[in-house]
Amino acid sequence: MKFGVWVTIVVLALQVLLAASPFIPITSQYWHTSDVQQFYAVFAAFVGLQLILLTAAITLILLKESNDARDRLSAIADAIPGAAVKPLKDYEFYVHFKSAAEQADHSVWIAYLAAYPPAAVASKDRKKYDEEMLALMKHHTKVNFRRIVRYSSANRKWVAELIDALQNRANVDIAVLMRDLPEGEEMPLALSVQVIDKDKVWIVAAGSHQTKQTFRDVYILDASVAAAMIDYYDRIWQKSVIVLDHGRITTEGRQMIEANP
Repeated sequence: MKFGVWVTIVVLALQVLLAASPFIPITSQYWHTSDVQQFYAVFAAFVGLQLILLTAAITLILLKESNDARDRLSAIADAIPGAAVKPLKDYEFYVHFKSAAEQADHSVWIAYLAAYPPAAVASKDRKKYDEEMLALMKHHTKVNFRRIVRYSSANRKWVAELIDALQNRANVDIAVLMRDLPEGEEMPLALSVQVIDKDKVWIVAAGSHQTKQTFRDVYILDASVAAAMIDYYDRIWQKSVIVLDHGRITTEGRQMIEANP
């Protein structure tokens, strides 16, 4: 704005000077008032110079305003980060999610929808990930951890072990999804969604529990997508049976432990 004001002042000053030039002794001689032809030639040059000054002034102001507008838009774009999408192989997911969970501010929501427990798989990365997440749930006490586990006869003992390991941890909730496809179906009907805080989402094992293509999982950094997936996760949670409620073993949780001594 200041630049435009100064350009306007300078141009107006030059305009006034040109307009007054016929009456200023030093410049009046250039007007050739005694020769009509030369007078109109000077007058034409005078009008042309006026137009050049006006055009230059408007151009400078518009260029400055355009640059300022571009800078403002860039600043706004920097302040509002766009969505980030990253495909992940299974072993990449374990490292990526654990690292984000370690840096979580207030919530880590996990879904385990395989029909068998982590101990039943051959993948060392997967077993290590589960052990590290269990330790994190115990020690990262200022963050709320939710974990949905798909019910199956193979998972029942593991869930009982989780309840026992995490009881009295006020930051931990566990629920069992009782209604899904029969446990003979390896892939669940529900979508395995994991959410950290309010902007990080992982869609896990959408097609398979192993990496069969170039990736298995998808990571999305976006608050709008996270809000939708939080609603989805919460809907699945409401349809599940809570067995550990803020570290307190529920009646259903106690029954599961007693059924698996």
